[in-house]
Amino acid sequence: MSNESQRSDSKYHVKRHDDREVFDRNAVNALLDSEYVAHVGFVDADINEPFVIPMAYARDNDRILLHGSTGSRLMMQLAKGAQMCVTVTKLNAIIVAKSAFNSSMNYESIMIFGQGKRLEDAEKLAAMDLITEALVPGMISYARPTTAKEAAGTMIIELAIEKYSLKSRTGGVIDEPEDKDLPIWSGILPLARSYGEAETASDSAGIPIPPHIVGKIGHSGQ
Repeated sequence: MSNESQRSDSKYHVKRHDDREVFDRNAVNALLDSEYVAHVGFVDADINEPFVIPMAYARDNDRILLHGSTGSRLMMQLAKGAQMCVTVTKLNAIIVAKSAFNSSMNYESIMIFGQGKRLEDAEKLAAMDLITEALVPGMISYARPTTAKEAAGTMIIELAIEKYSLKSRTGGVIDEPEDKDLPIWSGILPLARSYGEAETASDSAGIPIPPHIVGKIGHSGQ
């Protein structure tokens, strides 16, 4: 869906603080590439109840790939073409104002709408590798290959990034004019995610941490 098409379709348009809506596709890609977990919402057709389930995902060009078990209720519903809404959020800072009401967050959040497509055979295997490499770059060339049984128990759903809405809040504190002179601290609490020290499993004792892990965590020990 083009930017102009999205602007004209109110269903996918930001209503509150519409000045925070972002139409830059590079910003969409950057957000999706920076995170690991998507929350997938759908209505279970069997009981007509809504569910939102966290899932690992990866972006590949103009699509996202969702990974799950072939026995999953969610995956089976999505494979049948259930409408879904996939959300990914990145929290960048807590904004502390002089009042609780005006405190806020700096964030980037996207909703992607549509129907998925179940991938099969070579397409599925390639997508499984893409998701693995998104989570742990270098894993595919290092780890034991996926078995046929493991592949058979895995389902991959592809969702095109066509109908989406990206909203972002940046900047600092926005206090009421009458609050600005109050002797109360206000400011920004930046948030950052980092990897901790690698913890070697007992059955890998003595095996050096491989380069693709060392590069991810910035650690060169065992």
